[in-house]
Formats: sequence, C-alpha cells, structure tokens
Amino acid sequence: MSFFNRLTAVFLTALLIGPAVPLQARTRKGDRYLAQGRAHEEKKEWDAALEAYEKALSEDPADINYQMAAQKSRFQASQAHTENGLKVRAQGQLGEALLEFQKGFAINPGSAAAEQEILRTQEMIQRERRRVEETGKESPPEERALTPVEQVKKETVDRINRMRGVPELKPLNPAPINLTLRAQPVKVLFETIGKVAGLNVLWDPEYQPPGQNKPMNVDFENSTIEEALDYLAVVTKSYWKPLSPNTIFITNDNPNKRRDFAEMVTKTFYLSNINAPQELQEISNAVRSVSEIARVVAFGAQNAIIVRGEADQVALAEKMIHDLDKPRPEVVIDVLVIEASTTFTRQLTAAIASTGLNVPANFTPRPSIQVQSTSSSSSSSSSSSTSGTTTPTSSTSGSAIPLSQLGHIASADFSTTLPSALLQATLSDARSKVLQAPQIRTVDNIKAELKIGQREPTATGSFQPGIGGVGINPLVNTQFTYIDVGVNVTLQARVHDNGDVSMHIDLDISNVGPTVNLGGINQPIIVQRKVSHDIRIHEGEVNLLGGLTQTTDTKTVTGIPGLSSIPIFGKLFSGDSVEHDRDELMIAIIPHVVRRPQISPENLRGVAVGNAQTVKIGYAPKAPEPAPAPPAAPQPGAAPAAAGVIPGSPANPPATAAVPAAPAMAPPATAPPATAPPATAPPATAPPATAPPATAPREVAKPGGDAQSPAAGRARLRFSPAQVDTSVSNSITAVLSLEGGTDVASAPLQIQFDPKILRLNDIARGDTFFNDGVFTKSILNDTGTATVQLSRLPGTPGVSGSGVIVTLNFQAIGKGAATVTVPNFVVKNSAGQVVASGSPQFTVNVK
Repeated sequence: MSFFNRLTAVFLTALLIGPAVPLQARTRKGDRYLAQGRAHEEKKEWDAALEAYEKALSEDPADINYQMAAQKSRFQASQAHTENGLKVRAQGQLGEALLEFQKGFAINPGSAAAEQEILRTQEMIQRERRRVEETGKESPPEERALTPVEQVKKETVDRINRMRGVPELKPLNPAPINLTLRAQPVKVLFETIGKVAGLNVLWDPEYQPPGQNKPMNVDFENSTIEEALDYLAVVTKSYWKPLSPNTIFITNDNPNKRRDFAEMVTKTFYLSNINAPQELQEISNAVRSVSEIARVVAFGAQNAIIVRGEADQVALAEKMIHDLDKPRPEVVIDVLVIEASTTFTRQLTAAIASTGLNVPANFTPRPSIQVQSTSSSSSSSSSSSTSGTTTPTSSTSGSAIPLSQLGHIASADFSTTLPSALLQATLSDARSKVLQAPQIRTVDNIKAELKIGQREPTATGSFQPGIGGVGINPLVNTQFTYIDVGVNVTLQARVHDNGDVSMHIDLDISNVGPTVNLGGINQPIIVQRKVSHDIRIHEGEVNLLGGLTQTTDTKTVTGIPGLSSIPIFGKLFSGDSVEHDRDELMIAIIPHVVRRPQISPENLRGVAVGNAQTVKIGYAPKAPEPAPAPPAAPQPGAAPAAAGVIPGSPANPPATAAVPAAPAMAPPATAPPATAPPATAPPATAPPATAPPATAPREVAKPGGDAQSPAAGRARLRFSPAQVDTSVSNSITAVLSLEGGTDVASAPLQIQFDPKILRLNDIARGDTFFNDGVFTKSILNDTGTATVQLSRLPGTPGVSGSGVIVTLNFQAIGKGAATVTVPNFVVKNSAGQVVASGSPQFTVNVK
C-alpha cells in the first residue's frame, strides 16, 4: 500500500512540473533579452531597449509581456528622437533635425508628431534655400530655427513693437527758460517759445485767437518748455499737442476741437493680483467712472482690462490700476482650545450599618403551631369513570394563627437579619487635559472655513405616503440631516495697515454625547461649545475668545440616626463620601499677519487731472542724466586710450586719433550717438610693453554673487540671495539686479543650472530698466539652460540707476548642491557700449 502511495505522489508531481519545463526552456532566451531591455529602459536608452525587446518578441511573439514592453519602448524611442530633433532644430541645424524626425517616424509610423515635424522641417529647409538663392547668404541660426508659424508671430511682434506711442515732446534744450514778452499777439507768443526750444509750430486753419488777437504780456521764470506752453494755453484758451518730438499743433480749446484732435490711445492692462471676476469688474467700474473713459472692457480669461480713450484719460486709468492692482493682505489664525478636568472622589467607611439600620422581623412558626390558611383555591378534578361525580379540593397557605395559639408563640417562631460590619477607604483622583489647536490661513476679506471631524446623521422628520390617495402605507420614510461634529471654524478677516486684524469668527467645537429615544429613534445629543465674535486685535497677541470654569463639590454622610452622632464612636455607625469635580475651558486666538497692505507714498499722493470738463495730466521734467565720468589719467608710459572705443574691443585706435572729452552737457536730440570706429579701420601699431592690455580682463565673480567688470565703473551685478538652503519640492526665488547702471538699453543673458536638482518655472522682468521694452524668454529644463532677451523699445532712451533686471523662480527637484550662473553677462547702453559685465551666480543647497 505504501508503495502505491509513493508511486501516485511521483506521478502527480510529474504532471505538475512537466508542462513548465519545456515552457521555461523555450522562453529562457527571451527573458534574458527582456531583462536587458529593462536595464536600458532604466537608463532612458530607448533605442537599445527597443532592440532588446524586439529580440525577445522574436523568441515568443505570443508573449504578452514582450508585446507590451516592445510597444512602450517603440513609442518612447520615437518620442525621444522627436524631442531631440526639436532641440537640434532650435539651434538652426535643420538637416540634422530632419534626420532625427525621420528616425522617430521610422521607429513608430503611427507618430503624428514626427510626421508633422518632418513636413514642417522640410518647409523650413525650402524657405532657407530660397533665401540663399535670393540673398546669397544663410540666415542666422536663430532665424533658421523659426518655424513658419513662429516666423509669422515674430513679424507680428515686430510690427507691434514698431507701433508708435503717444508723441513726446523733446526740445533741443530741455533746460528751464526765462522769457519776458510784452504786447505780443497770441501766435507770436507760441512761435517765440517754439523758436527758443527749437520746435516747429503748426496752426489749425480755423484757429481764432481770443479777444481778436489782442496783444498780451507774459513772463516765464525758470519754466520748462512744456510748462510754458501749458501756461500760455490756459490764458489764451488754446489746446496744443505734440505731433512729433520737435513739432506741436495748436487749435482752440473746446469740446469739438478736442474730440477732433485729441490723441486717442488703446492700452491693455494685465492685472496680476486679483482673485475673482468680481474684483476685475469693480476695478473696471472704478476706472470708467473716475477717468470718464467710455470704452473700458474687462477680459476675465486673462485678468485684463482694455481701455480706449484720450492719452490723458488712459494715463489716469494707468495710475488707478497701478494703485488698485495690489496683492491682498493675508493672515494666519491660530485657534487654541484648552480643556482641563479634575475629578476627586474619597470614600471612608469603618462602621456597622454605615448606611443605617434596616432589620426586618419575619414570622416563621414552628410545625406545632396551628396556622390557618389565608387563601383557598378550588379546582375541578377529572370525573370518575365509575361514579361520574366531581369532588372539590382546597389548599391553605399563609401565617395567620388563631388567637388561641398566641400563648404558644415563642422567640423561635421569629427570624431576622443582623447588620454586617464594613471597612472601606477608597480614593480616586482623575485629571484630563485636551488641547485642540487648528490653524487657518485666509486672504483679506475672504471667508475661510475649516472643518475637522465627522458628520453625524440625525432624523429631522418622516413621511408616510398613502396608496392611491386613500389608506395608510405601513412604510414610513424617515428624513435625515447631517451635522458637522468636531472643530468647525469660519472666519472673515480684514488686515489693517498698522498690523491690527479685524475679523468675524464663528467657532464651533462639538462632540457626540449620549443618545435619547425620540419617537422610537435613538437620537444623538450634540455637546457643543460655540463662539461667535466680531473683534479687532493686534498681530501676535494671544486673545481670550471665551472660557468656562465649573466646580462641583459633593459630600454625602450615611449612618444610624443617633448613634452616628456620638463623638468618636459615631464613626462606627456612619460613613461619608466626598466628590470634587472641576472643569476648565479656554478658547484663545492668535493672529499672524503674513502680508500687510502694500500702500506706498505714491499711492497716497494726489495727482492733478485737469478741470471738470477735460482730463489733463501734467508731468514733471525728467531728471537729467548724470554727466559722463572724466577719463582716467593714463599710466606712465602707456598709450592714451581713444575716445569712443567699446570696452573689450580687439585693439585701440592710434593715439593720434584721440579726441578731447565732450563737456558734461546733453547733446541735442538730432545729434547722432557716438559709436565705435568702424571695424575696417586699420589697426593701431602695437602699444609698448608697459601698456595695459587692450581687452578687458575677464570678470571674476565675487563672494556673495556680485560681479563687476573693471570697465563698468561702479556698475555692479548682484544675485540676491547669494546662497539658499532649502528642501525638495520647495520654491526658490532669486533676483538679479544691477546697481549704478547708466543709460541701460539692452541686457541679453543666458542662465545655466543643474536640471537634476533645479527646475526653472518662470522668469519675470524687473520694473526698472525694461518694464516697457522687448522681453522674450526660452526655458529648457531638460538641458538646464534658459535664454532671455531684454531691450528698450527703438527710439527710447536708456534708463539710469539701480534696480531688478530679472526675477527667477526655481523649484528644487533633487538633493545636492547646484550653482546658478549667468555666464558672460553684458549690459549695454543705447550707443552699444558696455555698461556692466560679469558672471553673477548663486548657490542652492537642497537637503
């Protein structure tokens, strides 16, 4: 029998193992290829992974794992070639980009993206061939990289940038004038001011001087040209407007002429600090009402306001939007709910019958005592089968005895229960503390809610429908509602500029207590602590919102009356119990202002806006540009530097070409800017050995992120902060600023960072140098580079001073140390000369 069992076990084992052996042997090679493909896939080597998966699939085409792996790698490999082609094409290498797109399409013929890029690149190559045939030279790489759509967009942007703004008067001599004119006609007064300032004066053919061109006397002392024209326009009831930097037009000042000749401006304002469409509409209504602009449109999709009106009306609207578009203040509220309870119980009993005497005396007669029955009962018996009669029976019970037996009663006929002795001494002291500290952050004047807990169902009613309008349905539908149980906070705060916080707060802290039966349904009892307040408190101050202190003292004394009152011995016949309960509850709040109202002095300053009929904005004269620094004294034995040479040029012109420095006076508007000598000029002879090198030495970054070129004078580039310590997933903001810049006109820069540690989310331009200029950005997080183009609009002067160039917003995605660098950064002025140069950088340590 045992032999038969062993034979059966061997047979079953062979059946189980048998099918797996040939299957494993048939796919062992495919599994090896599959493992190789997965190893390549972890390294993002999609071409090698696809090749390994294809080999595995050739071993067993029916294996679903091989099919899935091959399909996934085919898509990823095609996508990788397509992305690589886009990167190569962005560098202007169209031929190599076309090969990458063709490889991607060959790997995955179903890739619509690769097919589209092939057609687009072929069209770009044909466009470049036509350009070479027409001009005889190739386009720059950045132009070759533009797709047809991008080229059209670039032309649109260039055309928009060429749109002229409101003409701004630029007299030849912006210095204040002192002029006295006596008994001169109106036209002569205007033309005289024009001659002094070098302006052309054009007249409306319908212009009628007031008072039949009666001669007038005017005195202008220390007045600018614009102020003189404004003063004269007021006294002559005339209206003037610039047509170009050196031409003005004059007509009569009346609503019809203003409507015919007033400059109309269209501008789009993008608001960045609003949170709701209602705020956008409120700002639009305010602009429309105050500036009297008839055409104001709010575009909610872009948080933008589009206005069209007179130049002064649009300028007033710009001032209002600048004052109103500010980030709302924010506040964090700490809510502290502290509850402490104490229960003290003491029981002391060492007595006989500590709760009093309760001794019953029971009558239990002996058998010899005759006892009469106090109750009788009769029952019908079954009828006899022989006589057919029924005989009643009776039974007696009770303890009633005849009076004749009273003399026979003794103490043995009674029983009782004696009290027992008790010794008890117990003490209980229970203390509990509960602390609930929710925290909620809210924006100014926006309701915020915080609910932590559960929702408890409670019955609110029932409904019993009838059947066909008649009768009662036995099924009853009970209606339930849900109550939020736990910590529920609702608040609406308002942050004041002095740091105070006004708020309306509703605080409800509840829990489920015992249940009560109502109408057959057990309903929970909700124990709640609710506070509703409108208060104003200081920032960081702990404020008591509500509190409760409840004390209960209970003392109970039990014992035998009389005996318990005996001194000393009375303790043997009594007992006492003492219970002391104390509950304390305190609710406090602590506000922390995260952001205060950003109200600046310019927001509070009043602005003159004309009269009740006409909006007129006046502008103060611009601050004069600082005079150029005098040339440094040459070193002994060194060749004098030529004027107008750009720092960093290959060589200086001959010493004989030097010209004396110009006086510290602004050149006229029509004078061409000073430029460097043409590149075709013959090079100067080699300077003596003691002469300093012609090219500026390379910039060395200073500690703290500063960078300054010796040729840049006092101008300095700085990253703030210079070092950041943060954690993964945190945001990092760095500001690149320029200090002491002069006539800043352009600042193209390239940013380099480690893409394994940092990700560049956005680049924002500063509001000092290029707020109204050309701004383009290109971020490539895969390669860790970004390119930014910053320049002033053509025809506009440069800006001098200190301010922010760009603001970088990074996000930490990996641990380690990374350095963000702007290599070979050059800031130029309107003449193309270098203002500042260097390689500013800052360090990020991600833990």
